[in-house]
Amino acid sequence: MIQNLKVLNWVKLIVIYLIILFALFIFYLAQDLLTPFLIASILVYLLNPLVDKLEGSGIRRGVAVSLIFIGIIFVLFIIIVIFYDSIINEINTFKDKVPLYFNKIKSSLEESATILEKNISFLPKGNLKKLINEKSSELPQIIEKSIPSLITKFIEVITGTLIVLFTTFFMLKDGRTFRKEIIKLVPNKYFETFLCLLYEINKQIGNYIRGQIIDCVIVGILSIIGLSLIGLKYAIIIGIVSGITNIIPYLGPIMGMIPGIFICIIEHHSMLMAINVVVVLIIVQLIDNVVISPLAVGKSVDLHPLAVIISVTVGGALMGVWGMLLAVPLFCALKVTFEILYRGIIEYGSWEN
Repeated sequence: MIQNLKVLNWVKLIVIYLIILFALFIFYLAQDLLTPFLIASILVYLLNPLVDKLEGSGIRRGVAVSLIFIGIIFVLFIIIVIFYDSIINEINTFKDKVPLYFNKIKSSLEESATILEKNISFLPKGNLKKLINEKSSELPQIIEKSIPSLITKFIEVITGTLIVLFTTFFMLKDGRTFRKEIIKLVPNKYFETFLCLLYEINKQIGNYIRGQIIDCVIVGILSIIGLSLIGLKYAIIIGIVSGITNIIPYLGPIMGMIPGIFICIIEHHSMLMAINVVVVLIIVQLIDNVVISPLAVGKSVDLHPLAVIISVTVGGALMGVWGMLLAVPLFCALKVTFEILYRGIIEYGSWEN
């Protein structure tokens, strides 16, 4: 009898795991539709403690959420006012020099082609250079053809942003009510496991997301300061990019270095400046790894580095940039879910009939 119950429990566990994996497959198929709601969920994890604190001080929850949204808009407005001129100047300067950069890249490719043809005897002379000229001449037409799709993408981004903001607002305002209604549907024998699951997922993902946002903001500020001190052009933009990409574990810092190295080679014509950029960003990463990240993120997600790298790589392959950003929180939620279900069904037998 006991043996039969154990087998039945394992069958239950495997069926539940398969249902979860099937749900993930459905999410992958409908990712364009569901991604804004997932992003809204992340923002809810980020802002919910502040809403709870304001509500605890006697402010109605709806008013508290409205105040936070107004506060965020005000802070963003102040930041834009402070950095607007610098950012616009850097963007305009970069835009004006795009043709020059294009010609420099083309000249470098032609020089490289000449060297290759000179040193590799079986390469036909002039073919590589001709190919480079043909492809570069086609670039304006390719850009012109892509403009309608870029406009469509821009509209999609605006629409998605509005959906995220509205969803975030109502999830913060009424999320507790939604959660209570869902809990009411859970049968008594699953109640304890379900509550434990919600608590652990909320704790780990919430701590991770809040810590990562704080970490990225500080890394961005330090990067801007360091790159400005060594005299790098577009230091503010490149520093912001470094801060944003830092949210992607392990791969993000490397991605953040690429724009800086590109500007050093194209704009400064200096490998020494490129080395300085790499040194500055490595120093920022050392400060991040030794001081900032342990304090901001800590042990919120207990994952092996290899598991993090694999999850980020798989997420990027399946969903692009969003997949890389969401990979670790999603993997963390799955890990917690599988562990708690295993304890509840197999170890404690709390789901036995």
